[in-house]
Amino acid sequence: MKALQMFRPRSFETVEVAIPSLSAVSPDRLLIQTKWVSMCGSDIPFFTGSKRHKNFPYPPGFPIHECVGQIVESTSSLFKPGDAVIAMPEGNQALAEYFVARASKSALLPPDLGKSDTSCLIQPLSTVVNAVDRLGNIEGCSVTVVGLGSTGLFFCWLLRKRGAGRIVGIDPSDKRCSVAKTIGADQVYPMRSIEVVHLARQDPKEWQPPDICIEAVGHQMDTLNDCFELIRKRGTVVAFGVPDHNVYSIEYETFFRKNAVLMASVTPQWDEYMGKARDLFLSFREELEPWVTHRFPIREAETAFSLYERREDGIVKAVLDATKW
Repeated sequence: MKALQMFRPRSFETVEVAIPSLSAVSPDRLLIQTKWVSMCGSDIPFFTGSKRHKNFPYPPGFPIHECVGQIVESTSSLFKPGDAVIAMPEGNQALAEYFVARASKSALLPPDLGKSDTSCLIQPLSTVVNAVDRLGNIEGCSVTVVGLGSTGLFFCWLLRKRGAGRIVGIDPSDKRCSVAKTIGADQVYPMRSIEVVHLARQDPKEWQPPDICIEAVGHQMDTLNDCFELIRKRGTVVAFGVPDHNVYSIEYETFFRKNAVLMASVTPQWDEYMGKARDLFLSFREELEPWVTHRFPIREAETAFSLYERREDGIVKAVLDATKW
């Protein structure tokens, strides 16, 4: 089969590799023919070579985990060949014609949805649904979302659906801030979170400390500390953005004096939450589908990744078509 492989940063090459064999792995696995994949912000540090623990060349098909496809072979009683699924690939190796996934990290799609590339949105939506569920009843709570990429926008949208009070978005992109205002944010700050911190320090009347602050940026250490500064006393900070370092230096004095709560949210029960996200997506499909702003054939993955890295051309979510190599 064909697959894309990275031998150096920001560059993909097409290679020929063997189709994965289910006989060589444990039961409850699926062999899936890839239809569409989409990029997550957590994929970009691998693309740029910023992950210090990860050496080139990467395994064929790496790094992608937002995937939709059709089952070719199954050792699970829950799925059969021909089923359309959204699935988390083993080893994040889905930039290939076929990939293997655990049944417990897959969810069945109705035939109509399985034919749509926008179904790739279900996986990232599932992580947001999981995080908001963990917060409990947020009705009337004020929430600030730091980082308005696709997941930050999902947060603004879902928080509004769940009855949150005042929702504020923070992102240096004017475009992303504009989108956030159309889907749930009451106010936006088109600037970096540290700039909002300075604004709040200079004129406290300009900032209303929220009950909850969601860090949806990741890949560096500063924005988490900004959230500690921005929340009210006894507020909650949700660490959602993916870290790139094993050790973070947090401003403990600020965290301690505010009696704050720090909640991490990552890796839900995939089959449960992708099922929840699928049903939510089906209920609000017309609202969510426009978030796929860019589409590319799989052979143009390098261009798509580069555009996503630079956050240019109003990109929110890009989908790669893996049906034609």
